[in-house]
Amino acid sequence: MEINFLFFFTVIPAIILYGIAKSGLGGSMTLISIPLMTIVMPLNQALGIILPILIFSDFIATYKYRKEFDLSTLKLMIPFAAIGIIIGSLTFSYFSEELLKFIIGLMGFIFAGHYFFLKKNKEAKSQKNFIKGGICSTIAGFTSFCVHAGGTPVSIYMLPLRMKKEIYVGTRIIFFTFVNLIKLPLYINLSMTNFITFKQSVMLFPVAFLGILIGYRLIKIINEKLFYNILYILIFVSSSKLLYDYLI
Repeated sequence: MEINFLFFFTVIPAIILYGIAKSGLGGSMTLISIPLMTIVMPLNQALGIILPILIFSDFIATYKYRKEFDLSTLKLMIPFAAIGIIIGSLTFSYFSEELLKFIIGLMGFIFAGHYFFLKKNKEAKSQKNFIKGGICSTIAGFTSFCVHAGGTPVSIYMLPLRMKKEIYVGTRIIFFTFVNLIKLPLYINLSMTNFITFKQSVMLFPVAFLGILIGYRLIKIINEKLFYNILYILIFVSSSKLLYDYLI
């Protein structure tokens, strides 16, 4: 991994975005991170470098939110996510990065578009749904394995539940802590994460930690209604960008 001018304008912003997302402020913003990193390195290398950074960040974030999460939601989502991860590991070579991002973009665009343009009572809470939660979690596990982009499927299930802001963030963080730990041995088995990429992860982790601190600061000053609106906006914008990149 060559550290040069292009590196600082691609990899560094990508890692900072992952750090901000790990604070709970919208994982969908990281949809641009992997494309940024692939400007200067192969996809497999980018995925391998990011995973240990995500796990380090998960541990920090989990400690902060260790008392604020919804256990019943986690019990539903984590097993289905594990199924999606296994499917992803078995089919990884059959799906292009572009196709996966198009699918994520389409899901996010429809979801956020419905919220902004069709949903009348935007603050109404949805009930927990086993089928919807299972499907979204399986897709999240699959896309998380393939491109570290499970945030949008998770948002599609969790955002309408309208949990308390801290509970939403804590549940999401603990969910992805388990997801990333399940992914790790599979990444090692596929040689995507190895000793070389791990050293690069360690070198870049302080950048992710900076992003986490930025995210924590932002969450403290954002009220709950604005917090949810920001998440929906991030999903809509990032999903629109993915669709645009695929179709143009």
